[in-house]
Amino acid sequence: MSLHDDMLALAPKLRAYAFALSRSGWSDAEDLVQETLMRAWQFRHTFEPGSNLKAWLFRILRNAYLASQAQLRTIPDFEGVFTRRLANEPDQEWRVQFGELLEALGKLPDPSREALLLVVGSGMTYEQAAEVCDCSIGTIKSRISRARERLLELVDCEVISEGPAPAHRPNPATRPAKAAP
Repeated sequence: MSLHDDMLALAPKLRAYAFALSRSGWSDAEDLVQETLMRAWQFRHTFEPGSNLKAWLFRILRNAYLASQAQLRTIPDFEGVFTRRLANEPDQEWRVQFGELLEALGKLPDPSREALLLVVGSGMTYEQAAEVCDCSIGTIKSRISRARERLLELVDCEVISEGPAPAHRPNPATRPAKAAP
């Protein structure tokens, strides 16, 4: 396969990562993937054959996202008036749960969310994610662990464990009160 074909084969994974990273809809994610592929093609001469194309593309996407965020200006919506006009009530339970998950992802610190999305959402190895984020493997593992714990707290769900890993501890704020003796 050619570099062009290999890049296009990774587009779905780039799209999923861009969607989760941008948190603003599919059109923004598509724009980010298009920008990524254009930059990659423009600078294809800098790609070293035999190196990790997936990590190279994900790093370009991440840098394009960070550059776009630096240029954004926010519009204040102090009482949420504009936001409420854009919102639709979900009509299916899975939409509600998906919305809760996306909202919870948005509340994670950027480094933790990014590490979680790279490894869990995009299927990268810890080593590849560490390369994209320019940090150690231990840092990636730590970020993912903290992100998972925080997500479980935010969506208040229980994890059924298979094997020796401990099950999730319920959120203390949602535990029923014990009866007085």
